[in-house]
This record gives sequence, structure tokens and C-alpha cells, in this order.
Amino acid sequence: MKAICMPQPWASLICAGLQDVMSMAWKPKESVGKIAIVATQMQIPMNYHEALPGCWAYRLDNYLFMGQLPTLDKLPTAAIVGYVDVTGFSEKEESIWSLPDCVNWKLANPRMLKQPIPCDAVEQFVFETDLMDEANLPEVIEVKQPTLTDDGVLTLPLNQQKFDSLIDGDKELDINLYADNRDLLTGYTGKIWNPRSVKKLVAVSPAGQTQSYVVTKTDLILDRDEDDMPIKIEKIGGWEFLYYLLYTIGDKI
Repeated sequence: MKAICMPQPWASLICAGLQDVMSMAWKPKESVGKIAIVATQMQIPMNYHEALPGCWAYRLDNYLFMGQLPTLDKLPTAAIVGYVDVTGFSEKEESIWSLPDCVNWKLANPRMLKQPIPCDAVEQFVFETDLMDEANLPEVIEVKQPTLTDDGVLTLPLNQQKFDSLIDGDKELDINLYADNRDLLTGYTGKIWNPRSVKKLVAVSPAGQTQSYVVTKTDLILDRDEDDMPIKIEKIGGWEFLYYLLYTIGDKI
């Protein structure tokens, strides 16, 4: 099966369906199709807010908060972590993960392996591996995604720490708001984005346990610094303001 090496957390972001393109400096000479993603030993430091553009770092905050990625120190390395279909290539994509002056590999049908396969390859280009057989692919896991129904039920995966804190009586839950979750959680009135109505929160733990709560209030907040100035974060090719949704949690249901 074809394979390609990626550092963490991008290898896991791709396989979890959280990153929709790979921006590469080159385009393969022949079609790729389904490709295994090998996580290399290289990964970003724990203080990733200092190492990444703000628009990527705050998305990572969301993914870690929701348990869609494990803590960075637990991301598998030197292993095949999943696979994805490469559906095409373009010079420009409206994706937060698209880099300028690169070829964007468009991705679909991501899958995360239940058990990573040890692999210490450090190839720079697409290569063949006999560790996976496209006709007999390993077992995969479902990476839970947030959903919001028209009648105001927000189902939200959470990491174990936050799931437990709600059970223990924590009354606040905040989510960074960006283009990739804005359409789900807000509606555009023609001037501003307004939070969609949330009446009930169904929290889901990494193990699949659920607990429901009444949501008593939803606030859209522009984050500000100590001088009460709006916080601007670095975006590829510019800047954007940091907004987040703050849900006030009521009684268990």
C-alpha cells in the first residue's frame, strides 16, 4: 500500500478528519488514491502556542478539549496511524490548513487505526509499505464529532478531565469559534454571527459514556487581553479576532 510520512500532530489530524488538505511542496507524478499516514518521530513542542500560527493553535485547543486528539505527549509516533483518500490536487484551497506557494492534496474518507502499526520510515515522498494491505485494512475507530439539532440538543465529545469536571459541578463550558465550527454553532443574521439556541448538552466521554445537562445561557464572547483590547491571532496570510462560545451549565437531566 502507498504511504507518506507526516509529523505529529498533523498525522493524527488528517486521520481524525480534522485536516482536509495536505500542503506539500511537490505533486506526485502519478495518482495516489488511498494512502497510509505514517507519524514520524518529529512532533511539535508542548508549548505549541509559541510554535504555531494562532489559528492552528486554538483549533488544537478545541480538538484536545473535545478528546478528538489525545494529549500531545500521547500521540503515537514512528507508526502508521491511519489512512485517507487523496482525491485531487490544487494550487489554492479555502482551507485553514492550506499554505501559500504549495500544492494542496485534497483529502477524503479519513480513518484512524484502532491500533497504530509500528513503522520507523522517514521517507520524503510517497513510498510503498508492506505493513498494510489495501484489500485487508486494519480495524479503525470512530472519531466523535459535535452535533447540534434544530431543537437545541448539542452533543459534544469531551476529554475525560472536562467530562469529569461537569459531573463534579463545573458550570461553564467554552469552545473556540472558527470557520470550521461556526456554521454548526452559530447563524449569520446579515451583520454578525449569533449563537444557535442550545437547550440541552449531551456530554460524551472518550469511553462513550454520556451525561446530559440543561444549558441555561449561551454567550458569544470576543476574547480580550488585560488592557481590554480584542485579541488578534495569526492566520495564514493575515489575522483574525478570537471569539469563543461560553455555555452556562445547569442541572443534570
